[in-house]
Amino acid sequence: MDIVTLAQESSLSEIKELLSNVSAIKEYSVSIMTLGGIPSVFVNVSLDDKESWNNGIYQNSRYSQFAIHNDLKLDQISKHYLVGKHRKCKIKSAQDVVAKIQKWAEMQ
Repeated sequence: MDIVTLAQESSLSEIKELLSNVSAIKEYSVSIMTLGGIPSVFVNVSLDDKESWNNGIYQNSRYSQFAIHNDLKLDQISKHYLVGKHRKCKIKSAQDVVAKIQKWAEMQ
């Protein structure tokens, strides 16, 4: 698998569907951005319900933002200070992305 395959709509839909089944994650979004013709996939997750966010702001929840670039490494690029770090790791598929994020979320 390469980043172009992962960035296809079917893979993004699969990631969204798999994230919806993770009980520890209350809110999530999956998006794609292209810079210089190379796509990157971004996954944002929150461990809190949207109603509990201070002033309705995502960054006021226990959140984390993950990025997958062309080297197919899952990288935590931003997080709330109360949640733990995620070590950068290699991914193989959409299921692998969700499995690694789920493991991180359940350890919080």
